[in-house]
Amino acid sequence: MSRLAIHRTLLILLASMMLVPVWAQSKLPYMAMSALVPGSAELALGKTNRGIVLLASDIVAVSAYLKTSYDMDIQSKAYKKYAQHYAGVDPTMPQNHYQVVQEYFSSVDFNKFQEMMARNYFVIYLNDVEAFQNYMAVNTYEGIEAWQWQSSMHWDTYKDMRRKHQRTKINHTLALGIMLLNRAVSVLDIAIINTDGRLHASPHGPDGVLLGYELNF
Repeated sequence: MSRLAIHRTLLILLASMMLVPVWAQSKLPYMAMSALVPGSAELALGKTNRGIVLLASDIVAVSAYLKTSYDMDIQSKAYKKYAQHYAGVDPTMPQNHYQVVQEYFSSVDFNKFQEMMARNYFVIYLNDVEAFQNYMAVNTYEGIEAWQWQSSMHWDTYKDMRRKHQRTKINHTLALGIMLLNRAVSVLDIAIINTDGRLHASPHGPDGVLLGYELNF
């Protein structure tokens, strides 16, 4: 889930607590309960099925969030140590440096590519040698920033480690999005729904769960 989607979910959550009908004002304490622990207000109001589904899904989401947070830290330390050992990457380099290390076998290869692009633009197209030199000074890696992989095998292993970390990061963001969405759903359920309803879950795909909500007017 993107940051924009997360922000939208937060706005929905806040709006549902602030811009509710007059008849729902008495439910504000329950809405606060839902914002803190999804499903808790439903359980307090006797909507057991709804409460259990929301609470269970939140437990899964929170567990996934904590697990992926831990995994991200372990994986980050692992690929940084690997890059230091097999490519000579200085451990004090910023995070974006490790992305470039993933994309290029060595800093020499990166610098050659930068030189080719900059020469075509600044020297050939603009005829500005000074701008070319200034660009190369800022956008190439020398000294402590330099690296070179010992072999293509080590480079490929590093790429796999980075991709695994990136997938974990995506799952971490998704877990956070589900936590926020779950709270928004629970708050809206308490604030707006004034009829009997039924939440149900069914298997979906090899490892998914499909949630459905049925309203009885």
